Amino acid sequence: MDSADTKIIGEITSLALQLPEEQKSQLLALISEWKKNARRAQREKYTELLNFSSKNGTHYGHARDISATGVFIESKGEFKMGERVQLILAFISALNPVKLEGTVVRITAQGIGVRFDNRSQSQIKHLDSIISKHALIMRQGS
Repeated sequence: MDSADTKIIGEITSLALQLPEEQKSQLLALISEWKKNARRAQREKYTELLNFSSKNGTHYGHARDISATGVFIESKGEFKMGERVQLILAFISALNPVKLEGTVVRITAQGIGVRFDNRSQSQIKHLDSIISKHALIMRQGS
């Protein structure tokens, strides 16, 4: 699924809440399945302090989890949906930090979800490999 699909799912959810109870329950159950299928990459725990930037300056946060397609950052900064951010992520499993750009696609009281820019399948596989190795090293250290 791409970002348009996520936006459409949100709009359909808003409409579902206006339906009579039986139809609302049915549609919300269906939407729940769509959301489960929307995740394109496995999330891994990634608890790193990071700074990142946007057109509004430098921000600080604490990453909570990551996948080859995005990251959730706990941050109290002010962000807008669609805002572009630049990140530099360090992994134990990679010699060099990984530079990524993405878009804010989720905002909660705890922070922001950032979807990385469209990347080629080989880039996604490479990042997924780095994340998987990082997660394995972190589990062994626990």
